Amino acid sequence: MFADINKGDAFGTWVGKSVPRREDADILAGRAEYIADIKLPGMLEAAFLRSPFAHARIVSIDVSQALALPGVYDVMVGADIPDYVKPLPLMITYQNHRETPTSPLARDIVRYAGEPVAVVAAINRYVAEDALELIVVKYEELPVVASIDASLAVDGPRLYEGWPDNVVAKVSSEIGDVDAAMASADLVFEERFEIQRCHPAPLETRGFIAQWDFKGENLNVWNGTQIINQCRDFMSEVLDIPASKIRIRSPRLGGGFGAKFHFYVEEPAIVLLAKRVKAPVRWIEDRLEAFSATVHAREQVIDVKLCAMNDGRITGIVADIKGDLGASHHTMSMGPVWLTSVMMTGVYLIPNARSVAKAIVTNKPPSGSYRGWGQPQANFAVERMVDLLAHKLQLDPAAVRRINYVPEARMPYTGLAHTFDSGRYEVLHDRALKTFGYEAWLERQAAAQAQGRRIGIGMSFYAEVSAHGPSRFLNYVGGRQGGYDIARIRMDTTGDVYVYTGLCDMGQGVTNSLAQIAADALGLNPDDVTVMTGDTALNPYTGWGTGASRSITIGGPAVMRAATRLREKILSIARHWLQADPDTLVLANRGVMVRDDPGRYVSFASIGRAAYCQIIELPEDVEPGLEAVGVFDTVQLAWPYGMNLVAVEVDEDTGAVSFLDCMLVHDMGTIVNPMIVDGQLHGGIAQGIAQALYEELRYDENGQLGTGSFADFLMPTASEIPNMRFDHMVTESPLIPGGMKGVGEGGTIGTPAAVVNAIENALRPITNSKLNRTPVTPDRILTAISAGACA
Repeated sequence: MFADINKGDAFGTWVGKSVPRREDADILAGRAEYIADIKLPGMLEAAFLRSPFAHARIVSIDVSQALALPGVYDVMVGADIPDYVKPLPLMITYQNHRETPTSPLARDIVRYAGEPVAVVAAINRYVAEDALELIVVKYEELPVVASIDASLAVDGPRLYEGWPDNVVAKVSSEIGDVDAAMASADLVFEERFEIQRCHPAPLETRGFIAQWDFKGENLNVWNGTQIINQCRDFMSEVLDIPASKIRIRSPRLGGGFGAKFHFYVEEPAIVLLAKRVKAPVRWIEDRLEAFSATVHAREQVIDVKLCAMNDGRITGIVADIKGDLGASHHTMSMGPVWLTSVMMTGVYLIPNARSVAKAIVTNKPPSGSYRGWGQPQANFAVERMVDLLAHKLQLDPAAVRRINYVPEARMPYTGLAHTFDSGRYEVLHDRALKTFGYEAWLERQAAAQAQGRRIGIGMSFYAEVSAHGPSRFLNYVGGRQGGYDIARIRMDTTGDVYVYTGLCDMGQGVTNSLAQIAADALGLNPDDVTVMTGDTALNPYTGWGTGASRSITIGGPAVMRAATRLREKILSIARHWLQADPDTLVLANRGVMVRDDPGRYVSFASIGRAAYCQIIELPEDVEPGLEAVGVFDTVQLAWPYGMNLVAVEVDEDTGAVSFLDCMLVHDMGTIVNPMIVDGQLHGGIAQGIAQALYEELRYDENGQLGTGSFADFLMPTASEIPNMRFDHMVTESPLIPGGMKGVGEGGTIGTPAAVVNAIENALRPITNSKLNRTPVTPDRILTAISAGACA
């Protein structure tokens, strides 16, 4: 089903093969253990009471009736939080940003509907939920700011006392002379794009278990998180516990998509509660809590002004970005706004550009990480502007893109505060149009139009920020973590191999891929390699965690280096025993043999027993044991890139959109496992379609959520997702050992723009209306048709 892919010279047999994921059998059979399956002796269940108001002062809380309910062990409120507890920290602090101190439980003021004000520990979740109904809270409602426009109103309410406005931070970038470019251009136009509030919506919600030892000194935590080491560091800082006394374990995750890349108020609250009741406490988030308390994402308003010459060459762009962070600056929430701002030239050679971004607070749940991390918003605005430019000049949108790409000869190329390491955009563009059958689709579109059918063709081109780092750069811009990764590898006395990494597997198949990398270096089958993740007591410290397409681009080379060092030690022992030239030795069949004399062979098990037990059999210059450590820290970001092409048909009577074709041509460098890569692209495109057409967290003017279930938040199912076609152009990264570039966010970034461009293209014969607000729902399509009839 999946073709094998060319791979970097550093690899051998397994990299590039579609090795089935080992975990799938347990998942499909229901044997996989998630955090909700973990049961500890004497464990209590927790439930949170959350504010029904988006902005209010807490006047009083009476928990007496709840405490009297049989089965309730404790009720904790904000006033019970010890004074030594610090506000939740940030992963990146931006210059001149304002602090938004956040407590595990609200003490005086709540700033969004869903903010925790109390937590109950009870014998089971049912009793805990009953107890919540017995807690009496008196609130004094305060003015609500529920939109970007309301937040920026000069005379509007302020979320934080003493602030002159609701702006957390402002960032800007500029190259060239934008004003001169605008003055000399043949065409200048501007548009506003509104990207809706989304939710990462992993099918497994958040979960957290806290267990203290009998002395109340050492803390064991099970947390459904993508960032185990950061979680330990944050917990240590917030609760003033030595990090050495905290162990964080992340069991199997049922999806993350960035939502589990944050440190939440519920986590220290459960730890404090567990210490009070002297028993393990577990909290499993319910679906309403997931919609109203897990980080939101995406919501931005982007005003773009673009200038160009009559041949379609873009000479300048100005972007004004406003990002809604919700009620607080939360772990990583400023990051996507910043990344949107620096990606506003896309993949194009635009010599003059200015981008200004404001991150603002509103009375909505905190916003933050979601697959793409600010890039889908930038891509949507830029790629929509390119299509609109082509339409205004009556040029082919594919041709306009091609004359504006950063050419390969200009690589590496620095744009707005970022540097592309490499890219063959024109080559991939031509390949994509040919593979998609662009000319044939244009003919089919013209024939359909003659029949009164509305077929549209849309495209977008993107580059994806990958290999998140490097460490020195991250520290320079305010990151508290480095971007490196460490891997430890061990061969035991049986010849089996164990890889230890600080990364987490959240369903993306990283353990499989890392096993393939290690197996290639050691001449093993991936089944002989066990990858251990998700435990701060066992795994090395990772600089960042799992996210930003860094697991294979940063974690992969770390494993490669560790495995190569282990290989060298194995060969030094085998060379001593076989008395052979090192260049003649090969690792195969779970051992080492002489290439031209396979009868001269020593097994890994024999080498392992000598390395650990029969030390006398080792060469004198070889230390006991078979372990090695590998570290990798990139010197620059990697930049995979791709082109989305979509054909749709729009029913002008109902506004329904049907997919006729959906294709992605992608260059992610060396592909470790094609089957896993295609799975990542399937999921990414599905989430891009969801943003374009379906999903939206809607809030009213009182800050009340109107889409708190999957009945209202329209996550697409298999019925709404089209068949997809993929084509991989493999150009190895010049910076990453092995040539990998990353793929985790690629499918998501360019899909929304391609889909909306296709819909607008279909409607061009009957309306001049522009579709600049997502999601593009049937009612918005019908409104566009009725509002802008063409002659």
